[in-house]
Amino acid sequence: MNRHESATYDQDLFAGTAAYYARYRPPYPAAAIDHLVDVFRLGAGSPVLDLGCGTGQLAVPLAVAGCRVWAVDPDPEMVDEGARRVPGDLAGEIRWLVARAEDLRASDLPTMRLCTMGASFHWMDRDGVLAFLDGVVEPDGGVALVSGSASIWSRDGTLQGPWVEVTREVVTQFLGPRRRAGSGTYSHPERTHQQVLADSAFHVVEQRRFTTHRLLSVDEVIGQQLSTSYASPVQLGERLPEFRRELTRRLRDIVPDEGFPTVEHTDVIVARRGGGGGGTG
Repeated sequence: MNRHESATYDQDLFAGTAAYYARYRPPYPAAAIDHLVDVFRLGAGSPVLDLGCGTGQLAVPLAVAGCRVWAVDPDPEMVDEGARRVPGDLAGEIRWLVARAEDLRASDLPTMRLCTMGASFHWMDRDGVLAFLDGVVEPDGGVALVSGSASIWSRDGTLQGPWVEVTREVVTQFLGPRRRAGSGTYSHPERTHQQVLADSAFHVVEQRRFTTHRLLSVDEVIGQQLSTSYASPVQLGERLPEFRRELTRRLRDIVPDEGFPTVEHTDVIVARRGGGGGGTG
């Protein structure tokens, strides 16, 4: 069962990206999902809150595993696209909600076993959200931050392939050297997620990395860029067709016939309260 609810949204970070997000964002590795299931002993009916859910990249596989997922995102286009694409044979269910994490009330939610955030925590009031989650997540539950490999701006080796530098050059050519983010620019938070978690109730932190090897086509590389806040169709505006042509040309200069070999790293940060249980992770 998939229920679609709505609330106020006043940001434009990902305006126009939802269809690209659903189609081109790399899926999280099955091993990463299995890790969450094992660590938090998830199963039939386990309540999970997925904040910044996008089009369901975490919500759907967790619902496939039998969880009852509250999938929350401030972008109504993301929620609409996610709800439209959900498979009909889920073992669990997804309740879709348009809202900012900061606007949620504990009284509107059941007690959660787990809160997941897939490449979304950096957009939030991190301290405030964790304080809120302390009142929502059950004593033996926790928080999981899952970071994927879609951004060409990552400098820590999470995304590796011959196309990354070329794509960054073309994005810079069209949109300037500073990374865009909606109507402004993006600066990475000074405090790491681990540092923020260490100052919260969820201060027992573990991290694991899962590696995936994929072969990307030119279309997939371009689609990934159009799914981002820094190179969205809205950012590019009337130059979108020109951007497609130029990036296609540049990529064709280096792409082998079979595609771009790409290494993607997915980092999973699991955080729990001290003294609590948490499975075998």
